[in-house]
Amino acid sequence: MRKNLPFLAMAGIFIIVQVSAVLLAPLYMPELTAFPDPSSPANPFIYVLMVLILTAIILILIKYGRQRIVQGIFYVSIFITMLYVFLPVLFQVDSGGWIALIASIGLAGGLLYLLAKSGEWYIIDAIGLVVGIGVTAILGMSLTVLPVIILLIIMAVYDAISVYKTKHMIALAEGVAPLRLPVLFVVPKEKGFTMEKVEKHGVLVKEGKEREAFFMGVGDAVIPGLLVVSASIYLPEAAAPLMTANLWAAAGALIGGLLGYVVLFNLVAKGNPQAGLPFLNSGAILGYLAAYGLAYGSFGLDMLGL
Repeated sequence: MRKNLPFLAMAGIFIIVQVSAVLLAPLYMPELTAFPDPSSPANPFIYVLMVLILTAIILILIKYGRQRIVQGIFYVSIFITMLYVFLPVLFQVDSGGWIALIASIGLAGGLLYLLAKSGEWYIIDAIGLVVGIGVTAILGMSLTVLPVIILLIIMAVYDAISVYKTKHMIALAEGVAPLRLPVLFVVPKEKGFTMEKVEKHGVLVKEGKEREAFFMGVGDAVIPGLLVVSASIYLPEAAAPLMTANLWAAAGALIGGLLGYVVLFNLVAKGNPQAGLPFLNSGAILGYLAAYGLAYGSFGLDMLGL
């Protein structure tokens, strides 16, 4: 059982991010959508372009020893994202807004302080959860099903190229992880693990060495989760056993992503770095299509929201 704890913990993170995003997304709509037209097929290409630009900037900064600037960029982004997560929830309690705003700033500021002060793996994971939930909810509600599927396919191909061919994603992980930023979920294998070991040894398993912790990119939980959120929001709420058909389609995407995660984790456990999105995204898409067909009794173009 102890041997399986990292696997179960990572699977739990995967589920928590996506289920929480589904619950949170309706609180955001329509004010916080990332794109003016959620159904535009151009949206995923805009997103990918932004990812490429940001990745290039970070890699250049790391190459020239500007880690402090990288930290600053991430700290500002993390603080703003956490505000977006906390505010809609606290607004449900404080309709006036001022107490909710102050409390949100306090929570986001407090977590950011802990990250800067300590930056241990459990703080990184906690902030990664908050950020992952917020990004999944906002992007998921900003794209209808077809643009999401296009995005998942593009990101799966990009992830495979960046890990197996150009390897710049591995370089990015190696460069960012020692900065103790919540871009990776960290699950130690044994007690006593600290992020100092990551600073010394990096995230890759050296030949002849035991793996001390498992790592999963926050994006590996976020990207397949976009289909879960989008299906829950944009598909028709047709009647179905136990819950509406749109929620069954969303559940199918979640379950499919989990099955992809099982395959991925077994490969990662062997020691080599793996591109997560080809497994996770293909699982999410196939799970969505199967669940949609069963819930709606249709296997046509309407599966793509057309």
